[in-house]
Amino acid sequence: MTRILHFTDAHLRWNQPGSADNPLRLSRDIPSILDRLAARIKELKLDAIVMTGDLLDVPDDVLSGDPDDGRLEEQWRCEIDADLQIFKDWFDSVDIPWIAVPGNHDDEDAFLRVFGEPPPFTDIAGLRFFTFWDELGPDRQPRRTGTRQSVFEQALTAPEHDRPQIHLQHYMIDPPTRARGWNYEYQDATKMKRAVERSNRVRAVLSGHYHPGSLAHGKNGLIHSLPPAFCEAPHPFRIYEIASSGACDVQDCSLDR
Repeated sequence: MTRILHFTDAHLRWNQPGSADNPLRLSRDIPSILDRLAARIKELKLDAIVMTGDLLDVPDDVLSGDPDDGRLEEQWRCEIDADLQIFKDWFDSVDIPWIAVPGNHDDEDAFLRVFGEPPPFTDIAGLRFFTFWDELGPDRQPRRTGTRQSVFEQALTAPEHDRPQIHLQHYMIDPPTRARGWNYEYQDATKMKRAVERSNRVRAVLSGHYHPGSLAHGKNGLIHSLPPAFCEAPHPFRIYEIASSGACDVQDCSLDR
């Protein structure tokens, strides 16, 4: 049995000024909320912790390279690095294997500076974890292309990867989700879902991005899981217990309940 804690969409701002545009996203409270989560983790007997993107809440104008507050981009970069370092120090302090991927509100270059280049895969407690750093297209629908698509195909078909897997990414494959005019699932989500199921290797596809959260079940016990956003009360997260048989038990938890 492997126990994994999964949280997503923290939208932290501490060194960066201001807070998320949505007042429900408690950006400036996240450092203290992470301390509360660390205290909870001590009781949970985990094998791994995963975080599926939007660690930070970097404004869109800053991500586009044109800050509208009149400050230099270099100043923002220093603040973004410092905020990511808060997360890096937190992960290291819990002393449990962890994996994080960036989201659309993170700066990928800053993520690389602070966290380093991700390995092709990570083996933890009998499971092989693959991470996918994908992107939004001009229509704001996520896409998996190029090298990332090749890694995905290799994970599902190459003999050397024929073992139980967990896939981590910010965006969702299943269920199809459209809200506020956005498609939250991948452009080729149906094709991706079929490929994952055909492989019979993947136990869980863990995502973020869609703040209400979702949970879908596929063939052979496969789950597509997206916890509600951690930045919003009651600060939810999920715990998965994955058996050697492939069965996966999902537990919804939160800090405030």
